[in-house]
Amino acid sequence: MNGGGSRSISRARGACRSFPRTVSVQGEKGRYVIDARYVRARPSGIGSYVAALIARLPALAPEARFRLWAHQERPEPVAAPNVTCFTVPAVADGIRTLLRPSSLDQLEPTDVVHFPASLLGRGLPCASVVTMHDLMWLERAADVDARPLLHRARAKYYQFGMRNALRSATRLIAVSHATAERIRAVRPEAANRVRVIHNAAGAAFVPAVDLAAARQRAAQLVGSHAPYYVVVGKNVPYKAHRHVLEAFARESKPEELLVLVQRTRSGTGLAKLAERLGISSRIRWLPTLAEGQLVSVLQAARALVQPSRIEGFGIPVLEAMAAGCPVITSDTPSLLEVTGGAGLHAAVGDIAGLARAMRQTRDASLCDELRARGLERARTFDWDAAAALTLEVYREAAAAGPGRGRGRHA
Repeated sequence: MNGGGSRSISRARGACRSFPRTVSVQGEKGRYVIDARYVRARPSGIGSYVAALIARLPALAPEARFRLWAHQERPEPVAAPNVTCFTVPAVADGIRTLLRPSSLDQLEPTDVVHFPASLLGRGLPCASVVTMHDLMWLERAADVDARPLLHRARAKYYQFGMRNALRSATRLIAVSHATAERIRAVRPEAANRVRVIHNAAGAAFVPAVDLAAARQRAAQLVGSHAPYYVVVGKNVPYKAHRHVLEAFARESKPEELLVLVQRTRSGTGLAKLAERLGISSRIRWLPTLAEGQLVSVLQAARALVQPSRIEGFGIPVLEAMAAGCPVITSDTPSLLEVTGGAGLHAAVGDIAGLARAMRQTRDASLCDELRARGLERARTFDWDAAAALTLEVYREAAAAGPGRGRGRHA
């Protein structure tokens, strides 16, 4: 077991810096415009990322002005003296945002706009920051969406936005060193504009104070007091949920369950596979859970299983470790980076190895060790540190100014 822990951003106090501070905190002239349209009633990974940042950034720079592009469901996601909110009717990843982003709002040359979802439109009059979560639409489009006709159209759209981000963004935030390496491989001239800032787990993801009570809450959600493994995430090919079902069918005992918490297309294709494998009666499908419910499910699980073929970061793994849940993952680079030696791993596509790791978690002493290591590892990821470093990226972008996105100007 290994990972990228030696270079990770640590806690806000004494955090490791991947880049130098280049701009004074005094005299900020423009605005920091943040696309917060992903902060909505329904939870999402990008929405949680943006919400964590905007909850912290205004207080970190009280002398700066922040403008949030808000969704109509959350017209004022944050209230602070130095924050204004502007409801943008256009879809965050829609055509207008991609082709005419400058039409969304009145932007000035001194502004910095932060797009948090790996895409950048054309024609901005100001500096831009884009958070790159992964490059899957560029490199593995079929793994993101298995629907042939739809994925071709979506791939062209997302590839356009990603390529423009890599080519033109003033600064790029990569959520992992693994993502940063892929950016450098795909577009070497972007190397000087890439800054690595890890995600973190939300404050609710903590170990159970009363494990018996957590198990009771989880049992009410799952519908059983049986021991279970849990899978969290949307059902798309790169998540390789099929491999979990196959490993579970190979290794599990009759009294064990597999719980799948799936945000989109729950059970698509997997229910038929479970039937063929003879494990349908021991599968539990859960829709989107409230944060507190998800925490209880993680706290009570024997292990979280995430066998992804590729990931940009792997937030469910970090949330599980923070909640005191052992983790089993594939050995794709970003998951090794997040776990930092605190989990069990199987090679990508190795169903036998995955089954072996699931069997190992029946050892109570090993699970205790994994929980302790996971908690220690999770503490090295911190939203306060991430927000502080993101603010430094904004200041770098402001100093570079508009038209400085291409590598030779960085």
